[in-house]
Amino acid sequence: MPLFRQAFAAGNCRYVGIASPPINTHTLAMIRPFIKLFSPLIGSLAMFFALSAAAQESQSAATEHGVDSKHILVSQAQRWVADSRQLQQSMVEVAPSDRRLMVPFCATEFAFNYPFATSQRSLRATCPESGWQIFLGITIYQPENALRYTSSFKAGHQLNNDDVELVSLSSSIAGLATDVRDIGSYSLSTEVRAGDLVMQRQLSTSIEAYKLTRSVVAGGTISGNDIKVVMLPSSNVPGSQILSLDQINGARAARNLTVDKILSSYDIKEKHQVLVTQFGIARGQAVTRANIAMQDYYGNLPQDSLQDYSSAERMQAIRNLPAGSLLRLSDLTPVNIIRKGDNVQLVLRVGALEITVAMQALEDARMDQRVLLLNPDSGEEIQAIAAGVGRARSLGTAAK
Repeated sequence: MPLFRQAFAAGNCRYVGIASPPINTHTLAMIRPFIKLFSPLIGSLAMFFALSAAAQESQSAATEHGVDSKHILVSQAQRWVADSRQLQQSMVEVAPSDRRLMVPFCATEFAFNYPFATSQRSLRATCPESGWQIFLGITIYQPENALRYTSSFKAGHQLNNDDVELVSLSSSIAGLATDVRDIGSYSLSTEVRAGDLVMQRQLSTSIEAYKLTRSVVAGGTISGNDIKVVMLPSSNVPGSQILSLDQINGARAARNLTVDKILSSYDIKEKHQVLVTQFGIARGQAVTRANIAMQDYYGNLPQDSLQDYSSAERMQAIRNLPAGSLLRLSDLTPVNIIRKGDNVQLVLRVGALEITVAMQALEDARMDQRVLLLNPDSGEEIQAIAAGVGRARSLGTAAK
């Protein structure tokens, strides 16, 4: 077999005459083996490239056809969902269950229905012509209402309805404030600019406080006409400034107070109605309406102070109380309505009958307290319940 360089040389050895043959006759024999060897290979390569090109063209056409069908399917599904639920088509997002799936061409419009009665998040699409079907995921994007500031405000500004306006967002944002009706109960915890969206983190709950509209000297009375309500951020209001209108109305100034001052519990002596002694009450003496009265009291009230007559009924002093003293529970003790040696009428109930028996008390007893009684005739001792002055009832008899 000739060398490759010889074959190459033979292939390029030509006459230059017009009638010359294309290849020298003395070299044709040298390249004939190469022609026989490479002819099948060249034919195979040509066929391979032709088939590849055809396959690519077929695949490209199929891909383009499939993408068109998918777009048609998605568009029809969006329109069907929007019409059935009375939404804008732009609010509906449709996603095939498998994004790699090629959608075949359907000569007619796809038919749609919700396959699950309890959910509208899945949609079934069917080609009526071929029976081909697919499940689609449905997402609805509802516009979200939000609030934005109409002006720029400093931290601590008390908000009102005119400070914000309602806007609609195409997508959801976490932490938005959306209810304009509640905006008046908030103040700003940070500075904001006009056009900023109202975020919950910017808002601080406001608390009512009371500001003086005039100066008041120490000991002067403060009325409802001397104050106005202001809203302050809860973070800026100490506990002493959290007051009620009832606490302030009628109170006296604990010191000289200037106009525009925010009142606190240290600035006022709150007005109370309390029981005080009209006369001196000796130890052991009963408290009655004859020796006590209701009076105004200004300042911090002891917790056990009595503020109504009913709380002092059937009570007696356990120490001497001078006139004008606050009546306190710690100064009193319940009165013994039965004393040892008293004659007591004991009420006994026998069926429908009620019998009264004269007894003698063997000990002291307060209201509703057990007391030991003696029957003078039989010498029998009986446990009973003190029911009033000189009266008792048997243990089995209900109080009237």
